[in-house]
Amino acid sequence: MVPEAPVTGRVVRKLNGFLTGKLKEKISIGIIGTGSGCGTTHLAIALANYLQSGLGKQTAVIEMPGQHDLEHMIRDECRGKQELFHVQYFTGIGVGKIPEILNSGYEAFVLDCGGDYQAAREEFLRCDRKLVMGSISPWKVSAFEHFMRNIIAIENYQQWEFLVLFADRTDRKRIQKRYKMHLTSVPWIENPFYLKKEDLIFLQKLL
Repeated sequence: MVPEAPVTGRVVRKLNGFLTGKLKEKISIGIIGTGSGCGTTHLAIALANYLQSGLGKQTAVIEMPGQHDLEHMIRDECRGKQELFHVQYFTGIGVGKIPEILNSGYEAFVLDCGGDYQAAREEFLRCDRKLVMGSISPWKVSAFEHFMRNIIAIENYQQWEFLVLFADRTDRKRIQKRYKMHLTSVPWIENPFYLKKEDLIFLQKLL
């Protein structure tokens, strides 16, 4: 269950202007996971609520075809509507519908690309900001490194941003050195609809 109302707006007012919009007028943000269960949907919801309630941008979340987490949430929570806390959710759509959505009147788009890079690659690469979400915990680091080896071979990934959950400092330094990239540790966001002050500060720095 989602909360009755997001806390985002109240916390933003308490920050006395700390959160300022530095984004261009219209932006698309793609989030891809290095495997399943990496938290792409959780982060997509949090970013969308921050963009909408914190920065005042008309925001839409697009769930890539083949995924159903957001589709199920919308069905269960929104009683036939596709909007939750003023964020529009596009779920259960075909790939051909995405360009039309991106050319609509929204100011910010968050694409939840899930954990299948090959399926989402074309739309992910079109995004202004490209976020890779993964984990380097012992039971997931092999999937992270497999993802990195694959993209090194075919992509110009230097402008991508890499995020990891629950990263040990030593492990993070080792991975950064091995792949010559920077890893940002993602703190635990307890509820992406009910953002706390520390959540907002992290999201503001991320954007």
